Amino acid sequence: MDLKKAIILCAGFGKRVLPLTKTLPKPLLKVNQVPLIEYSIKILKELGIEEIAVNVHYLKDKIIEYLDSYHPNIKIFNEEIILDTGGALVNAKSFLSDDYFVILNSDTIWQKNYIPYMKSLIHKTIENSFNAGLLLARKENSFDENLNPDFSLNDNLLVDKKDHIYTGFQIMRSNLLEKRKLEPFSVKKIWDDLIIEKKITGEVFEETFYHTTDFQIYNKLKKMNIIF
Repeated sequence: MDLKKAIILCAGFGKRVLPLTKTLPKPLLKVNQVPLIEYSIKILKELGIEEIAVNVHYLKDKIIEYLDSYHPNIKIFNEEIILDTGGALVNAKSFLSDDYFVILNSDTIWQKNYIPYMKSLIHKTIENSFNAGLLLARKENSFDENLNPDFSLNDNLLVDKKDHIYTGFQIMRSNLLEKRKLEPFSVKKIWDDLIIEKKITGEVFEETFYHTTDFQIYNKLKKMNIIF
């Protein structure tokens, strides 16, 4: 099964990278002269994703202007109030109508070395009829040494044991959104239900994980020669 649709989450306030995000939304901050959102768009195209959407809220006009100039085919979902990561998906469920779709955080620096792990996760999730799958990184492989772990894997099942970090890439089944109300909530609520049901899997990215966590980490990343 080929995945065709994805959404990039771009609505957040980026408070941890203030003062940079006082006038510029976090997805437009640059690393190696490339806006963060471009790393997301490029990796999705490498995966063969044909239709991309983004959600916007904070400083939305700047993101919309950028996309209109460089990626006019990307669909935009505006949030009058910020809906968090779960509400954003419900708001875009008319677009996320295929059986499975991809969700991507825009503050990870995605590179081509992620592709084999992403494809492995997609295959594992769909072939074994999981309802969702998360790409994880080992804590010791995180460029940000202070980033707290989120989950672990036990026999291919995601479990609530905290020794791996969520990278910001996931695959999800669209029917999980059908009965959800349009209101602010975290996608973690969906994950927690799936952990109990044993219907969520994961894959571990075995290389260095670069994430623009905060102002200090961003300034370190800017000095590195990171390329797609």
